[in-house]
Amino acid sequence: MSIQYKIDQLPSLLPNALDNMNEKGKDGWELLHLYNNLGVFKSSQGGTLSSGSVDPLYDAFGRQRVAIPFTLNDYKHIYSIDKNFVDFTSSAASLTFNVNRASVTLKTSLTSGSRAIHQTKMYHNYLPGKSQTILSSFIFGTAEPGVVKRTGYFDDFNGIFVEQDQTGSLQFVIRSSTNGTGSIVENRVKQENWNVNNLLSGPFTFDVTKTQLFYTDFQWLGVGRVRCGFVHKGITVICHTFDHSNTTDVVYMANPNLPVRCEIVNTSAPAATGSMEQICSTVLSDGGYEEQGISFAFGSPALRPVSSGSTLPVMAIRLKNSYSGVPNRAFVRVTAASAFTEDQTCQYKLVKLPQSSSLTGGSWVSFDPNSVVEYNVTATAYTGGQELSGGFIFAGGVGGGNNVAGQQQTPVVNQKVNFISQNIPSNDSEIYILAMKNMTGTSTDVGCTLSWTEVY
Repeated sequence: MSIQYKIDQLPSLLPNALDNMNEKGKDGWELLHLYNNLGVFKSSQGGTLSSGSVDPLYDAFGRQRVAIPFTLNDYKHIYSIDKNFVDFTSSAASLTFNVNRASVTLKTSLTSGSRAIHQTKMYHNYLPGKSQTILSSFIFGTAEPGVVKRTGYFDDFNGIFVEQDQTGSLQFVIRSSTNGTGSIVENRVKQENWNVNNLLSGPFTFDVTKTQLFYTDFQWLGVGRVRCGFVHKGITVICHTFDHSNTTDVVYMANPNLPVRCEIVNTSAPAATGSMEQICSTVLSDGGYEEQGISFAFGSPALRPVSSGSTLPVMAIRLKNSYSGVPNRAFVRVTAASAFTEDQTCQYKLVKLPQSSSLTGGSWVSFDPNSVVEYNVTATAYTGGQELSGGFIFAGGVGGGNNVAGQQQTPVVNQKVNFISQNIPSNDSEIYILAMKNMTGTSTDVGCTLSWTEVY
């Protein structure tokens, strides 16, 4: 193929372009000539160019990439396993942090069905009309018969990923639950059938034992295009495209809001343990992003007494396990929280708890049929958790002693930690609580209000 690019775009494609006129460049790129501030070059690697479909300088909608991508979230393991991941293991599988490799090793045992999952807590919100890009670096390692390894943007029901199957075959997969969560459909394309570049020969021959950087971008809107490939030497190599408009009678996957995930599973009892490494990943919205959510607020239905020196979780909210009959994959951010004390000085804390067992007592009530949240205003204690914000409320007012009621609003919390989500089976949500501690020797009545946004 041949195409034109502005001179200032050439370095990303052919780093030494201006010094190598009419000479063969790296990875098949060849600069032909320059004119009017444009470089004309051709490639023996990129396949047939059609409306930008396999050109990485165009997004999944065929628009030239000129805007800075908006990061929905990024993940890396530097000092420990990234706290925004949730893990699952069964049948003696394991996950191990490698401090000197900045990675997590997923390993199965010699038992059939042994499985390890390393998955982000967040199900990243897809904004219709925007191309969404996912990058994930990994090492599959040597294939082991009976062991399947996957990395990409997916869960048990929907998603896009690259897979090394139980026979060692490499393939791109689109998973869909459009027939219901009990009937999963997978569209698999083996490496030899990739329709752009199968990486079986040429300058970039895929080696599963080496570090690799998986790339996928997609339109959703239910019927869009999906592109899969790898990034090699700074060049995005598109290997296969899935086109769905005018070809199917149903959306190609039921939910575009998905986690980054790595998974290894034994389909039979292997002769040797299987392993893979997950290194780093990110989810990007091309051409900007404005989080679209539904806002709600709820105040204490009654003031609650807090005795001298004690701490009380005045209000808690969490995600329902299911919504509209399917696992609840929304996430929730607190947008504002206010606390009130009637008579005495109190300390307030906005805290995120990791699971339901961290909260003691009370009962959970559905906030609204149109909300993914339920609340608890009768809990009595909590343990652990991450404090997101806090402060003090001085009930006496200026000069003290006049018993003027005090109130305080919490500051904005960093977005990377300010969300709660469900676990992998969607049966144990993280929890927000607003807790208050009575700092004086006399009981006081307290109340609070939480405002939040539900994103899905």
